[in-house]
Amino acid sequence: MRPPLLTLFLFCSLGLSGCTVFDDDHRRTLNWLDESLTPESAGTRYALLPVAVPVGVVGLASDMLVVNPVLAIDDAWGDTVELLWTPDEDSSNLRRVLVAPFTALATPVVFAGDWLARCLFPIDPREDEE
Repeated sequence: MRPPLLTLFLFCSLGLSGCTVFDDDHRRTLNWLDESLTPESAGTRYALLPVAVPVGVVGLASDMLVVNPVLAIDDAWGDTVELLWTPDEDSSNLRRVLVAPFTALATPVVFAGDWLARCLFPIDPREDEE
């Protein structure tokens, strides 16, 4: 028994509504193309439309598949270090030593989950703590 097409469409629409590519702050390549290469006059804009649409699609795809995942690595690693490896003020050295193997096993899982979430959903970048 197949689900109705409308239900499948609504499920996909809800899933993609929070996608990173739909947030202006996370479309770096497409924003650069808009700022740099958009002509001033409307006539030129309409004349270049056959070229601009494929270039825009490639820019959007590169944001989604290359730029955003690469830029999310640093933030995901920072979240992982903060969550797993930054000691609490009230934890003892013995507790940190006993938990270290479990923390080491959890590190790739937490990093991959955080990275995937940052690639799929528009999560703001980490603030630099200096």
